[in-house]
Amino acid sequence: MPDPQLTVVTWNVNGFTHRSQPEFLGSVDWDIALLQEVTRKTWAAFRSVADDGDLAFDYLPPLAGREPRYACAVLVRGDLRLESFELLRDMPSPERAAVAKLTSGAGPLWACSWAAPPGVTWGKAAKARQVGRFASWLGKRPGPTLVGIDRNAPRWERHELDHDEWWNSTEPLLYGPERTHDLRDAFRDYLQHSPREARRVKEEFPDGPLAITHVRRGIPCRYDAIYASPEFDVVEVQHHWEDAVLAGSDHALVRATTELRV
Repeated sequence: MPDPQLTVVTWNVNGFTHRSQPEFLGSVDWDIALLQEVTRKTWAAFRSVADDGDLAFDYLPPLAGREPRYACAVLVRGDLRLESFELLRDMPSPERAAVAKLTSGAGPLWACSWAAPPGVTWGKAAKARQVGRFASWLGKRPGPTLVGIDRNAPRWERHELDHDEWWNSTEPLLYGPERTHDLRDAFRDYLQHSPREARRVKEEFPDGPLAITHVRRGIPCRYDAIYASPEFDVVEVQHHWEDAVLAGSDHALVRATTELRV
């Protein structure tokens, strides 16, 4: 019987800085790595720590000007294989919208590496359109799905999801309690089933966020998250903030251990 346990990481590696991000990623135990802000210059180093993988640049439509500076990538190790790789279309930033179909001993599954463009540079309308397109795809997902995403949201995270504050009215459709799909935030799911960890988090961050994955103008935020469809049970979630920053990123590496129901 195939091992139902899958460990997935999501990490915005910070394409502006080239330091020891690939080495740190290589030192972490994972089966699927969902990366954001990978550059053509750094891709070979990240690819070298995996058995298979692909990057969004080569899937972009012909461009009149220069291609984006960085893009999303999906890497896999072990028995997993990347069967197909595509970008979601009809959105402002398709290079931040990678979807990979993977094959495993338990059957096919889909792994998505996504990023919501920051509203401060792309504008609120563009960010809302990207987020809405993500929510639409998840509502029609083809099978078991894991998503690693740099949400650039919420504006303020609280312990109760319905108390979170958002940047626009579209974000709750993807992340909020009345979201239009059936995936759930792996860390919130983990806390719901781990009372001791939930108490620790509430003591450390009484007003939120639930963890630190990025600092926005001096304000700690949990922008980076993993979402899992109901076919997965969440076993554990970790946030590697200090090690990820030492490696050169400005985002935490988020690691979730899941079990695929077979």
